[in-house]
Amino acid sequence: MEINSIYQVYFNCELKTKEEVYSFISEIACQDNPSQKEEVINQLNEREKVGSTLIAEHVMLPHIESNQIKKSQILFIRLANPIRSWDYQTKDICLLIVILLKENESVQIKKKISLFTRTLADEEYLNRLLNSHEKENFIEEILKN
Repeated sequence: MEINSIYQVYFNCELKTKEEVYSFISEIACQDNPSQKEEVINQLNEREKVGSTLIAEHVMLPHIESNQIKKSQILFIRLANPIRSWDYQTKDICLLIVILLKENESVQIKKKISLFTRTLADEEYLNRLLNSHEKENFIEEILKN
């Protein structure tokens, strides 16, 4: 569900593995061009090899900049049930905040995304998102920032 021009919210998603999450992200990113899905999945996996995208307990921040992406956006994926094992060291993931940045994005959009990423340093904000059990409260928390 789109709540503004950049944010998309997916609440209580039934995704059970990292692979399912990446496939879901690629479907959103490549709605106009399904043949690019595998490339987006590869880019997400390659980004994770560079370093963990875990930003807080239970919260992942997968992010890529890609020419496969037609519209920059921030996805909030609240899982119905935690992913018990994301990888060998990352466990119990409940929330994914995904940044999809199209290549050569405008300065204005990059600034919006940059401002948003600063809010992720606020542990209280992340805790409020994690503890929002109703979709309306979850969206309200996102829009407060």
